[in-house]
Formats: sequence, structure tokens, C-alpha cells
Amino acid sequence: MAALDQIRVDSSCQCYVDVDSFPFLDEQERVERLYKFRDEYFKTHDISEAAMKAQRVQQEIDDAVKLVTSLRDQVPPEGRGELYLLQGRALNATVEHSAAAEEALGRATRFNLPDAWNELGECQYKKGDFSSALTCFQKALKLVGHQCKTRMVQQIINVAEKKVYLRNMSMLMRSLPWKTAKEREENVSKGLEYARQALQQDMGDGHSWLVLGNAYLAAFFTVEAKMESLKHCKAAYSKAANDPLAVVLPELHFSKFHVQWYEEDYTGALRSLQRAYELEPTWEECKSKFDECHRFLQKLSLMVRTKGQLNQRRLNTLMAVVLGKVVCTVIPESGIPFSMCLVDRDGSCTAVTVYNWASGCGVKIGDSVAVLAPVLKSQSISVPGHEVKHSAAVIVIIVNLRFIHHLHYSSSSSSSSFYIIIIIIIIIIIIIIILHYLPSCNAHYKYGCIQVMTLSFRSLRVAVPLMLVVNKRPITASQIATSQIVSQQKPE
Repeated sequence: MAALDQIRVDSSCQCYVDVDSFPFLDEQERVERLYKFRDEYFKTHDISEAAMKAQRVQQEIDDAVKLVTSLRDQVPPEGRGELYLLQGRALNATVEHSAAAEEALGRATRFNLPDAWNELGECQYKKGDFSSALTCFQKALKLVGHQCKTRMVQQIINVAEKKVYLRNMSMLMRSLPWKTAKEREENVSKGLEYARQALQQDMGDGHSWLVLGNAYLAAFFTVEAKMESLKHCKAAYSKAANDPLAVVLPELHFSKFHVQWYEEDYTGALRSLQRAYELEPTWEECKSKFDECHRFLQKLSLMVRTKGQLNQRRLNTLMAVVLGKVVCTVIPESGIPFSMCLVDRDGSCTAVTVYNWASGCGVKIGDSVAVLAPVLKSQSISVPGHEVKHSAAVIVIIVNLRFIHHLHYSSSSSSSSFYIIIIIIIIIIIIIIILHYLPSCNAHYKYGCIQVMTLSFRSLRVAVPLMLVVNKRPITASQIATSQIVSQQKPE
């Protein structure tokens, strides 16, 4: 720990230290090399060596800890704060929680070192103790402000450290448990503000751009479904990808997957998952999510092609109705989105994906569904060994000639007059629109160097339905679930 007469603080609260007099300089540099090796692994290693990363990082950890602990007997108890911090920081470089790191960092916090509190917070976060992590991060930020204000500096405090504290607070606020929807929205909003503050510390930091993008994505799904939030989210991910250090973060590609999947850019979503798994082969969630998405697309394509696998007699009965009829439902393992296949009077079958339906709710086979003003887009979904082609659309749906009120859906709001206008418009256009915007679909196969299956079907996405009632019964608030991002298990 540097003595106060070895440190000076300028008017902007930047701290400078005489490095020749700074204790444990070699040990500190060794720990920093450990983190540099971990974070810049793919600068010096090919992607084919990704599977060896964890083992090699662990070896670096062992070497750094051995160097730091060798000095313990040479330092009096009152001067071991920095030593415990370096030991704990080295042990905390693993993806999983380390009990040894928690113990060392707990000792370091007795010396009121901001970095020690921040590291302990990260350790508690990985442990799943969000309440303790929040206390630690708040303590770190408080100490930074206090030391800069009073100039009672015990260690080098700079922008690089503060942005990490703020990023951690942003991540934590979005992970905190909540009892009410309002409490959750407040946490997400606070997380967004912390992410903005972190970015202000260093506009060129790709990791900060990633955290900001995740904060905007959480706000889109939790606070209000404004396309502006989604636009900011995608822009932030794009900025993060410009940073050579951030672009090799598997978390960046895993986060991009959620946006691409929601927008039904299935090819991009699957590529992002595949890239995340390539960068972190031990991250099983990426592989399991990829397999889940693959199975979902295959099943949805099959159900559309076979029209719900209903026999012709049952199909003819359903097709006698003017509106589209539900012939099957397809729900992924994650539960999001709820999907169904509709057959219209001409026999055409269309896949419809719906967000914000609570588990156990939705439609059943035989329900009548009207699709209003679909906005179609064509896309091709390429999966290793398979390719799926279909058209997608953002739509509003009506079931059994009844409506579901928009207020029953979370993450969006508007005035009552808006609903009245919408109802009037729907009454006028409901019958006209349905049969004009449903193009035919085809299924074909093509072959290249490897066999690629093309599964062709039409898809309509219901992002935020305006009105919907199932079987003449209005949907209640208890039947609606807030759209959620699949939580990533790795820290950001």
C-alpha cells in the first residue's frame, strides 16, 4: 500500500504514485498479466485452442498466487491489505465462484480498499448472493468518492477502476430479485443509468458498450417495449464489436442472439450462439440453447408443412371457417415464444409466434384466429446440416372473433382513446385483411458440397398484441407474463 506522501491528487481527482516506492509492484504486475492473459487470450491463441483456455488460465492463477503468498511472512499484519487483495483478485479470475478468493478478499476489505470491496462483490455475485454483492459494490463506490474528495488516498483510484464498479452495479441491478413488476422496472432502470455512467468514464471501452446494450435490452423487455430501446441496444452491441477485446467476449455474442432471435433473424441468432460457444467451449448454456432453437425450428417447420399433422377430415372441418384455425401449438423448452400453426380457408398453413403469454395460457386446436395487417419479411435460416426458409411478420391477432385488451400485456402502455380507435379500425378491416397478406409456401431441397435441407414455411410474429380474447373470455392479468430474456449464467 502506498504511503500518502508518495501520492498526489490533481484537480480532476486523478491519482499518481511514485512506482519506485510502491510495495508489491512485481506481484501486482504479475496479477495484471494474469488478467491480460485471460482477457486477451485470443490475441495470442487461435480459436482452435479455445478448449485449452480454462486450463491455461488456471495455471496462470496458480503461479500468481504462489508469488503473492510467498511474501506473507515478510509483511506485518497491518500492512497485508494489498497482499490479501492481490491474492483474492488472482483467485477470483475463474468463471466459477472461489471460496478461497472470498476468504482472501474478506480479509482485504478490513483495510477499506475500494478494489477489495469490488472484487468481493464480483465473488459474491458469482456465488449468487446478490444482496451481499450489492453491499460490496456500493461500498466500493462510496470509498472511491470519499477518497477522491478528502484526498485520503490508500491506493491508485482512476477512471479504469470506477467504470468497472459502475458496470458491476448495472449488471447486479438487473439480477436482483423482485416482488412486484414495479420494483423490477425500477431495478432495470437503475441498471441502465449505471451502465450510462460507466460508459461516460471511457467511451472507447467495448465492455462498457456491451453492458449498456444489455441494459437497453432488459429495459425493452421489462420496462416498455419501445423500438427505440431495441435500436439503442443494437447500436451498443455494434460499438462493442469494434473493440478488439470486447469482440472476443462470448457474452457479447450470446447477448446479440437474444435480439436476433426476437427479430426472427434466426440465421444470425444461431451464428451468434455458435460463436459464443466457440469462444467459450465450457459454456454449456450456449450449446443447449443452440440445440433447443434447432429443435424448435425443425418442429415448427414440420408442423406447418404437415398442417398440424391433422387428418384430412378434421382439416376440412376447420377450413370451413372463414378465419384461420389453430391446428397445432409448438412451444420451445424455454417457453418463449408460444407458437401455433394456422390453416385458412384455402388450406394454406402459417406459423404464428406470440410473446407475453403466461405459461399454460394461449390457444388450443380449433380456435379461430384473425391476423390483422401482417408485415411480412422473407428470410432464410441456415443451421449446420439444415436450412429453413420462411417469411416472418409483426402482427396483431384476434382469436374467435373476440379481442384481448392491450392493457393485459406488460411492458407497454397507451391511452384509452388509442384503444377505441384501434377497435374501430379492427372492426372495419378484420375480414378484408386476413386473406390478402398470406403468401403461399413451398418446401424444397437443394444439395451442394454437403446436403442442406430447406424447410419452407410462413411465420407471423406477435410482438405486442393490441387485443385478444380466447373463446369469448377476456385474458386476465394473471394469464400474461412479461417477456423475459433468457438469463445468461456467465458474468458480463
